[in-house]
Amino acid sequence: MLRQIIQIGLPLILPFVLYGIWLKFARAKAIREGHDIVPPWSKGPWLLLFGAGVALTAAILIYTALGTGAPPDSIYHAPSLRDGVVEPGYFEPKK
Repeated sequence: MLRQIIQIGLPLILPFVLYGIWLKFARAKAIREGHDIVPPWSKGPWLLLFGAGVALTAAILIYTALGTGAPPDSIYHAPSLRDGVVEPGYFEPKK
């Protein structure tokens, strides 16, 4: 569950969080300088932020699918029960 939140949820909301942080600092700067040029939160670039989140999520999922895991020619050994202890499954490189 945590892996799914990190791989899908976090990259999807990251552009919105960064935009919110930028907006807060931009408003503070505009108030200090005496002008109000920062748009309100409701007029944010929602489609652009959503597209950036989807692109970031897709990039992370593609990297995970292609860049991690065992080599294609390795042999998988399923989990087994030995002496009352479950030994986790593992991949053995083909010789």
